Amino acid sequence: VMDWFYVPMVKMHALLAWCSVVLFLVRGLAHQFGAQWVMDERLRTIVFSSHVLIVVSGISLWGALHHDPRYEPWMTAKFIALGLYFAIGHWAMGRGEFRVVGYVLALVALAYVMAVSVTRQVLLGL
Repeated sequence: VMDWFYVPMVKMHALLAWCSVVLFLVRGLAHQFGAQWVMDERLRTIVFSSHVLIVVSGISLWGALHHDPRYEPWMTAKFIALGLYFAIGHWAMGRGEFRVVGYVLALVALAYVMAVSVTRQVLLGL
């Protein structure tokens, strides 16, 4: 893979992922303290946009590195957990409501996504 593409794309993907984690954590914690800005449409647009960019950069890396989820179970597990994170996270913070159980479950799914991305093992090396 061409280093001029791969290295910046990996860095951007990781930075976006960490931004997403921080945004989700901060929004959930702020909601617990009664902050009204956590459901602001502008912030929600930023969150959605960051998710789109994470997916685009991830698909770009996937294609550039010729990964195949059929032969790389860690990637399949990551995709499933990522889908769960998006769905549960939306349920937890969607439509102006906040659901603590959904927030915690989304954090667990997000932690798994990040751990499997680092270890590249479905069972995280356990």
